[in-house]
Amino acid sequence: MRKTRRTGRRLGAGLTGLAAFGCAAVLSVPYASATVDDLTVDGRVLQAGCTYQITAKVNHWFEVWFYDNALVITGSPVKPVNGVATIQWKPKKSGTHTLAALQGLAYEIKVNVAEPTLTGSATCGAGPLAWMGS
Repeated sequence: MRKTRRTGRRLGAGLTGLAAFGCAAVLSVPYASATVDDLTVDGRVLQAGCTYQITAKVNHWFEVWFYDNALVITGSPVKPVNGVATIQWKPKKSGTHTLAALQGLAYEIKVNVAEPTLTGSATCGAGPLAWMGS
């Protein structure tokens, strides 16, 4: 009788473990297929203190997390619309930044951010004669 009892406990523990593993596998399958296919920043010459749009092209409706040097960018996570998720990013420091988007799997790019060259709104990619209009 005692032997059967231990076997029953072992069998119960084994089935519980198997069920937990099965549930974890089923719940993680959709995330495994969710990927970021492309990641871009809208500026050519990036400068500290300016705001830029980061765009991630994704293949799933899951939310997208955006990161700057492994820190979450304010406003994350973002729900994609028609396979695209965007966020506004304002780098505080110059230097190399690793930007990443995460949706199941991560996609990274490295960008260089320069120090502002002028003061005022002309520094954010508009150039020194931006006040004259185009």
